[in-house]
Amino acid sequence: LPALALVLGATLAMAMNFAHNPEVRYAEDPAPGTEIWYDLTDITPGPNTYECNQSVQQTCSFEEPMVTSSQVEQGEFIKNGSLPLAHP
Repeated sequence: LPALALVLGATLAMAMNFAHNPEVRYAEDPAPGTEIWYDLTDITPGPNTYECNQSVQQTCSFEEPMVTSSQVEQGEFIKNGSLPLAHP
């Protein structure tokens, strides 16, 4: 029984040490007609990066850099700073 507890404890410790796999997300530049996409995968929302105004019923970010892909975050995309461009 102690050996089983040791194995279970080691398994749980290993599971907690893996790096968080960020959800891939992209957002289109809010300026009309620009067709510029940003890669938000490793970007934390905030006053110096971007925000999703959730009071607006839009799609803030997508799984792929195209408007026909699945929604990741809901809201109006607000660009607050320099963001990395998505590469096709």
